[in-house]
Amino acid sequence: MTRLYRLLASSRLTIPLLLLPIAGFFVYFFALRYNIPWFDDFENIPYFLDRFLNAPSAGESVAALLRPNNEHRVVYARLVVLAHYYLTGGINFANLMLWANVGLVLIFYLLYRALRSQERLSQSALIGLLPVPLLLFTAQSYIMTFTAIFSLQYLAIISLVTLTLFVLAINRPLYVGIALALGLLSTFSMGNGLLLWPAGVGMLVLQRRWQALAIWIIAGGLSVYLYFLGYPVQQGNDAGFAYVLQHPLQTIAGFLIFSGSVFDLFPTLPEKYRFFLPFLAGLVLMIGLGYWLVRVLVRFVKSDKNYSFFEIFVAGCLLFLLANIALIAFFRLRFYFGMALHIPYRIYALALWSVASVLLFSQLSETIRTRIWPAVWLLFLGLNLLTYGTYIPEAIERRKQMQGLTFNQLHSDIGLGGTRNSELARYISNLIVLMRDRNWYNLPNPAITPDEQQLAKSVVATTAMPPLQVARQADYFVVDGTTPNYSVGINSGIYVIMKSAQHTYLVFAPKNRPVTYKPWRVAPGFSAALPIHLMQPGRYRLGLFQTQPERSTIRFGDQFVDIPD
Repeated sequence: MTRLYRLLASSRLTIPLLLLPIAGFFVYFFALRYNIPWFDDFENIPYFLDRFLNAPSAGESVAALLRPNNEHRVVYARLVVLAHYYLTGGINFANLMLWANVGLVLIFYLLYRALRSQERLSQSALIGLLPVPLLLFTAQSYIMTFTAIFSLQYLAIISLVTLTLFVLAINRPLYVGIALALGLLSTFSMGNGLLLWPAGVGMLVLQRRWQALAIWIIAGGLSVYLYFLGYPVQQGNDAGFAYVLQHPLQTIAGFLIFSGSVFDLFPTLPEKYRFFLPFLAGLVLMIGLGYWLVRVLVRFVKSDKNYSFFEIFVAGCLLFLLANIALIAFFRLRFYFGMALHIPYRIYALALWSVASVLLFSQLSETIRTRIWPAVWLLFLGLNLLTYGTYIPEAIERRKQMQGLTFNQLHSDIGLGGTRNSELARYISNLIVLMRDRNWYNLPNPAITPDEQQLAKSVVATTAMPPLQVARQADYFVVDGTTPNYSVGINSGIYVIMKSAQHTYLVFAPKNRPVTYKPWRVAPGFSAALPIHLMQPGRYRLGLFQTQPERSTIRFGDQFVDIPD
């Protein structure tokens, strides 16, 4: 390991090893990005933009900017939307995703600056940073990465808070003012931003900056008051407290699983098998972080004033990230315990492990670093490569699902949110028309491939159509096929067709998932869930639309499903 450490410490190698994961992530991003809105995107992007641009007064413009979406005010996201509109004259959801994901670079840079302040040599800081890009720049958060409002909320709030805490840790009066401004923006950019204020209190107490602490507490209290002023949303958090009291061990387990979800290596496995490794990883992480935080508190009690900038910054980041993970464990697991592995939230765990990795490096002597740091780097290198291998197929399937839903939105006026004939479906449909009429944005057409135009033709049953297994569940028809050697790629896959005299719907058919703990043991074929409440009532013939890079094929059989009223 000592020889490998010397190799990693070579300046000619260290910087490329830091930059390659970042470059690989953005190659992955540009290869799989799509310019398609989804669900909450509509309220926070076109609906907001329409209200803001057509507001009769400045007060109404501010009201549009501050209007909550669910339990969150999302000012930063809406400011980015406004900036994009004024720069381009329209809306591009892929560009909004790109801007949000650049926030990962900011987190990476701030961690380097903090570690550099701790190390005597910048080269040592670069070596200590080696695991960070392997953790931050990964495919694990693919749903957040490729959803505009998710990335402009979940990732953006971590970027904003990290920047705020970095500035606050600098013991100068001017920087307190900058941190207050950034803190106010963070607070109004997502409800989780409220946790910034207690994290900042912890930092200022450790530094014994009492005047700054008083100002910070007053500003934080005012920010909380303003955040909830005119706040119309009730989330039922009392039920969350009741759940914690009734299920304390389950809540703790969920907290540990979420903390260690970076080690959720095989997302296609049944959840009961996926929980074990993240639980163990979360337990190890919490023991290590708990030990360090206790040592920090003991030093404070002993009136030790020699906290470094790095220690203060890391303490603030840890307090914020741990509070977020605890909040999700306390108030989301009551809906569904599998939320402990929820992909859109994964960025909190990835950021936590990134901070923990630089903290670990800072605690090691040079002798121990030469022995174990190459092993740490190899661990996260293997994790990064493995999860790219296991999560990229998931990201591709997600992309194809969005393309199928876009086809339904184009041809049947539903797909990108809501159920048939619902207020939400009409709301989304009206916003799509509004964006088209104002030349802001058009849905991709064709949604999947030009061959989809052939779906408008009359049905002709073919002998090449294999029989499908169809099972009715409460809200779905589950269609299983045994297509041999079925593979899914960026330009290849199978969509189940449901065609009646009036309507044609497509639903992407994911590959079958493992039923045991062995990810390589998968039955051939696919399984697609056809949502009953997406389609208008009627009798639908089933078919398969198989897309391939060279050409696509459409096949229909003599099987039907009846969608009830």
